[in-house]
Parts: sequence; structure tokens; C-alpha cells
Amino acid sequence: MPNQHHTPGTVWARVEDGFHVGSRGGNFLGYIEQRTDGRYVAFDMRSAVVGTFTDLVAAMRILSAPTEAPAASGIFTIRENR
Repeated sequence: MPNQHHTPGTVWARVEDGFHVGSRGGNFLGYIEQRTDGRYVAFDMRSAVVGTFTDLVAAMRILSAPTEAPAASGIFTIRENR
């Protein structure tokens, strides 16, 4: 997907048809589910509904928007140590 629709550094992964997961700098942003009626529901990092959208790009934009500082917003980082 073109990066022009997202905040720099945001990565979107299509896990399966109709299900996308977003991250930025190793921090989980949230996910988007496509409903059977074609609408997209965006969920934040805590699985709270952020909004319902008619197109995927709009849902991605809302989750990709810059937020508060990580310490204040509760963003957590997942790292794998081997």
C-alpha cells in the first residue's frame, strides 16, 4: 500500500482478507476489520472501536494519526529476543 496515506514509519500488514494490523516503530497501533456490509471498523491498541469507515484508507488514517507521547498513551513495544 502506498505510504502516502499514512504517517511516516507506519506499517500495515494484511493478515487475511478484510483484516489489517498497523504498527509504527515496533509499537502496535491497532487493527481494522472489514464487515460483511463492506464497511471498515477501526480498533485501537486496546481493541476499543475508534470508528466505522466506508473505505480502508480512511480507517488507516485514523489509526496512523500521531498521538500523545508513548509514555502518556500507554503504547507498548513488543520485541523478540533470541
